[in-house]
Parts: sequence; C-alpha cells; structure tokens
Amino acid sequence: MFISYFDDKRVTENAINGNIKKLAAYRAEIAASATAGTTTVPEYSLYHCKEFALHEELAALKKQFKGVTHVVLVGIGGSSLGLEAIHSVLDTGAVKLSVLDTVSAARIDAVIKSVVAEKKVSRIAVCVISKSGGTTETIANAAVLLDALKEVYGAAIYGQTIFIGNPGTELLKYGKKQGAHIFTMPEVIGGRYSVATMVGLVPLTLLGHDVDEFIEGYLDAGEERFESLVAESAARIAVYHKLKYHHYNFFAFEPRLEQVGKWYRQLFAESLGKEVDLAGKTLIHAMVPTVSTPVELHSTGQLYMSGVPDTVTDFVTFDDEIIDVKIARGNKMAAALNGYTMQEVATALYGGVVGAYQEKQLPYRATIFEESLPYSLGLFMAMRLREVMYVAKILNVDAFNQPNVELYKTKTKEILSL
Repeated sequence: MFISYFDDKRVTENAINGNIKKLAAYRAEIAASATAGTTTVPEYSLYHCKEFALHEELAALKKQFKGVTHVVLVGIGGSSLGLEAIHSVLDTGAVKLSVLDTVSAARIDAVIKSVVAEKKVSRIAVCVISKSGGTTETIANAAVLLDALKEVYGAAIYGQTIFIGNPGTELLKYGKKQGAHIFTMPEVIGGRYSVATMVGLVPLTLLGHDVDEFIEGYLDAGEERFESLVAESAARIAVYHKLKYHHYNFFAFEPRLEQVGKWYRQLFAESLGKEVDLAGKTLIHAMVPTVSTPVELHSTGQLYMSGVPDTVTDFVTFDDEIIDVKIARGNKMAAALNGYTMQEVATALYGGVVGAYQEKQLPYRATIFEESLPYSLGLFMAMRLREVMYVAKILNVDAFNQPNVELYKTKTKEILSL
C-alpha cells in the first residue's frame, strides 16, 4: 500500500510529531491488549479475528451454504456498510447480493420478487444483523421478508437464515426458536467497528470472497510498519481539525471504492462528530466527511478546486490488473486515444487531478492499493479503524459512542408505541 501527502503549508512536522507524542500511551495500551488477547476493551475489534473458533465456524458455514447464489443482508449502518464496501470491490457476479437497510415498501417488494425467482431454497441465504436486536428498520424488513419467503418455501427458509447480534437478544432468541443459524458478536465491539467480526465475515463467506486473505491484511495493520503510518495520518487529521478545516472528502478514484467511502464516512462521522469532549467541554467545530468519485469532477469538482471550502481530500484508488480494455486502433470516434487501455486513461485522469490539486495548493492524501484486493481491503479498513481511534484520542472525544443517533431511535419508538 502506497501512501503520500500534499499538505497545507501550516501543517508542520512539529505539529504532527506533537500529536504523535500524545498517542504514545494509547498505542502502547492497544499493543499490550492485542498481545494479551484482551476481550473487554472496544479496541478488541482490531484483533478479534485472530480467534481460532471464528475460523472454524466460517469453514463449516462455507460447506453448509456452498450452493448459494443469492444472499440477502437485512441490516443498517455498521451491520451492512462494511460488507457492501468489500463486496462492491470484489464482486464477480457469481453470487448476487441484495441489501435491505432503510424501510422502503418498493425496495423490499423488488427484493422478494428477485429472491423467489431463485426457485430452490438451497440457493438462498438470508442474514439478519442487528447488534442490539431491536433496530426498527431491521426488524421491520426481516419480518416482511421472512414471512413472504415462508409462504413460498415453508419453514425451510429458516434453515437458510442466519441471525447475528449481541448474545442474548430477543432477536437471536426468536431466530433460534425458528431453527435459524445463530452467530454472536462481542458486545464490546461497536457496530461501525464490526466489519471483521461475524457481522462482516459471515456474509463475505456466503458471497464466496477470500475471507482468509482479507483477515490476513486486516491483522497485518497492527504491524509496526503500518501502525506507524496510521499514527502519522491520525496526527495530520488532528492538525487539519485544529486549523478549522470543515470537509474531509473521501475521493474514490476507482468507482468500485465508492461504497468503501460510505463505510468510512459513517466511521468518521459517528466516531468524531461529538457535541462534547471527554472533559464535558462543548465542541463547536467538526469536520464533515463526504464521498466523491470521478463523476464529481464534472459537478462538485469546480467547488473543491476553487479552494473556497476548507477541504482535505483523501484519494483512494488501485490499478486493476485483471480487468482492462483497449481502445481499438483505427477507432475514429476516439482517434486521439487509439491504442490506450482504459486503465491507462484512468491513470492519466488521476495524474491530472493530483497535478491540478498541487498547482492549486489543495491538501490531500493519496492511497494506492498495491497488494491483492482482498488483502488490501482488510489492511486498509483496519488501518482506518485504528486511525479514527487515534484521532479521537488526540481530540479527547469518545470514539465508541454515538449518543445523538440514539435520539431518532427513541422518537421513532415513541411514535410507534414500542
């Protein structure tokens, strides 16, 4: 993985190093927890997937569901975004993924019709994921979906259904009573940090992706060569925060990374966007995470390159060595591009954008995946999880709660008399 920076001139080495020093104790604490295998801290998310039992369960699941051609994931936020991010990059079309996150009658009707078209129940796998077991959107979608599929396949649909959540929730108890498969996640790990728990690994296994390689990359993020890069990046983000930069733009230059950007947007916003710090001090500034793709070069690109908003751009991309297409020589429509491959054109566009940012003195970070995609995704996501924890530590905010999100949930349940 290659990472480079082009900084605002006010971002000095002294400021970066000062923030890195603030992380010393926390970095040592996480390293000690990982070595000891501590399971009672939220940072357990960084090394939970080392557990041997987890690998055995996934191997058994893979054999049991080997005929699946359509996976339906029912979940929202941390229960779905990580899986969608990985699948959007690795998808070969071999297994179809449908996601039911928010509540939409039109969407669930379309998914039901698509699933029923599979004919055989053995080709279907349904994952119902809710950490708390009480997420309104998930409960509503799961109830309608499973009732509809039960009418077609009978009780056999529950043999193809997996419930995932905290131990002992009413949702898991219900699933077990129906004969569904039950997997738990560590209660100490928050939803947005759960991509390398059963929340992400079970559906990844069902979709046929290389879970072992993903986990290898994920765990390698704890090695000194990568962990030190994370500390430096976190220190930089904290400097930009202090300089009152308002936007953090995840620019997925390879469009298949757009969902990764949406996963990161949730991670960044929920972990760092707090009303008060750990000392109870009211916070009056926050960086708003956004997501862009090359399409935005013809829309919001004008705004960003004008330099009007205080924006840090986070370019993320990779060269696809497996899929490429050449523009035929003699093609009169694209005569000037004859002989170039699409990858070469994309690389030129990337170079042009980066060059423009440098000329306009717009700060950015650039990350290019260099290893295999499953490994790179595991490495990248684990590095970003750790990075957000580090930024939160420097800013003195709680990286693991989301008190303001709970308000809409409470109001919704009041309206529905739940």
